[in-house]
Amino acid sequence: MLSENFEKRLIKLWKLVDRALDGMLITSPENVRYLSGFSGTEGTLVLTRSTGFFLTDGRYATQAKEQVNGFSVITFRDKFRELGRLIKKLKIRSLGFESGNLTVAKMSDLEKNVGSVALKPYAGKLDSFRTVKDAEEVRVLKKAAFIASESLREVVPFIKPGVREIEIAAELEYSMRQKGGDDTAFRTIVASGYRSALPHGISSTKKIEKGDFVLIDYGVVYQGYCSDETCTFVVGKPTAKQKRIYGIVKKAHDLAIKAVKSGKFLKEVDDMARNHIGKMGYKRYFNHSTGHGIGLCVHEQPLVSFRSKGKIQRGMVFTIEPGIYLPKWGGVRIEDTVIAKSSGSEIITRSDKTLISVGL
Repeated sequence: MLSENFEKRLIKLWKLVDRALDGMLITSPENVRYLSGFSGTEGTLVLTRSTGFFLTDGRYATQAKEQVNGFSVITFRDKFRELGRLIKKLKIRSLGFESGNLTVAKMSDLEKNVGSVALKPYAGKLDSFRTVKDAEEVRVLKKAAFIASESLREVVPFIKPGVREIEIAAELEYSMRQKGGDDTAFRTIVASGYRSALPHGISSTKKIEKGDFVLIDYGVVYQGYCSDETCTFVVGKPTAKQKRIYGIVKKAHDLAIKAVKSGKFLKEVDDMARNHIGKMGYKRYFNHSTGHGIGLCVHEQPLVSFRSKGKIQRGMVFTIEPGIYLPKWGGVRIEDTVIAKSSGSEIITRSDKTLISVGL
């Protein structure tokens, strides 16, 4: 029997797809976990409007029986042959599938085994499937953010001249694991000095120097959910230019967060950050979106961008992360993760976002 949370998620899925569909095939690991609770890498859901089956191979048979919530578990030797058999048994005539998750080869196998069943691809609609988080998801996301922020707090004293970026990254990743994290949400970014002008400057063997900005973008996976946060420090006393650039980014960050409220357009949030940075003369040096959704994936819907069309909904969780990147000089990014509320937002990342001097 499905728990209340999983039942609500299933209802949400069926509201997104065409009424004419009598079956759905769920193959992406994130959506499989969202709907069933299964955390392994080989899982497939076959759903009808009244029942559901979970398919996996022999490696995960025991794990599936322990984790899968409310669905009958089938262990297969040949997945697509088993899918064909099951779809025929359930008398499914029209089957929706996640087109963004099937390769050409897998699609060919599916078509060969389902016979005359009408296949309907779904991509765009399912992109928004997990944007609004329920109470249990929020609890886990907050815990992930707490683990990450506490880990960074422990590592900050290690940031000093002569230490390599990869050493800081390694200390941070070890601390996140030690505090209960399952994995890193992405490759930890520690970028210092001129390298901090690289928005995704993966940690290198460069040694941190006095006067450097040190940009740290990091996240942890906890119970399948990701955290994401960026802090920028300065080694020693900041220069007037460093204070000015940091202040512009911090103001843009604060304005964007203040603009978050259910019912507003996502583009309005991006506008607040981008327009401020542009007004201060650095428009061309802010070259990415203001934020992105986060959950079972570190990057998911909604996108907080000048291209965004949709509105903020209560319960959406996304980042706010404006930045300025000056080639050969350095850069600043300040990132927090927020939960949209009816009248504002709640910041769940916990690190101090004032300009902090380290390595003194």
